[in-house]
Amino acid sequence: MALLVPGPTDLPGEREPGAREADAVRYADRLLGAFRVDPPLIYAVGSGSAHVPLSPEQRHGWLRRVGELQAAYRDGTALLDRLADGDFAAAGVEVRHRALRDPRAHAFRDLLFDHAIEGTYGDPVYRGRPAPGRGTGVTPLTVPQHPAGRSAHPDHATGTGRASAPYGDETAALLRDFTDAARQVVLGGTDG
Repeated sequence: MALLVPGPTDLPGEREPGAREADAVRYADRLLGAFRVDPPLIYAVGSGSAHVPLSPEQRHGWLRRVGELQAAYRDGTALLDRLADGDFAAAGVEVRHRALRDPRAHAFRDLLFDHAIEGTYGDPVYRGRPAPGRGTGVTPLTVPQHPAGRSAHPDHATGTGRASAPYGDETAALLRDFTDAARQVVLGGTDG
């Protein structure tokens, strides 16, 4: 995950924390093993670490989803090992980058990227503890500045009954498609 969302340890010159600093691997591990405890580690209450029981329907759906994720990780890690000449984790950085860029690994790489983003920037309760050295576990992000005269709240109603776009239409479009846009930038598909 650190190759997909690098921090200062992984990319010289990077000043912001990445997946390693946020302990994003722990997030994925807890998601994949969510049903090892009861209640399962699916929905948390507030900023604490209390998880809530699932309804029978939720349990059924999440058991299926977690099973699919476990299979995707088993198959994906086996594929990355093959593409990295036997041991992805022990391979050099260039070999790991080559394996991640291989078209056969794109679906798994996209899943890893999604989980790296969720684990890095999501609520620390889903990692089970704050990120190492971070106290609150919150990855520091700057607060976006909004244009003068526009609401800072996306749900602020305008006279038309629609929510205003506080940061402009271009930013609103980017926010809607953030995962795809971020994936393209990180993986070299576009300049942004």
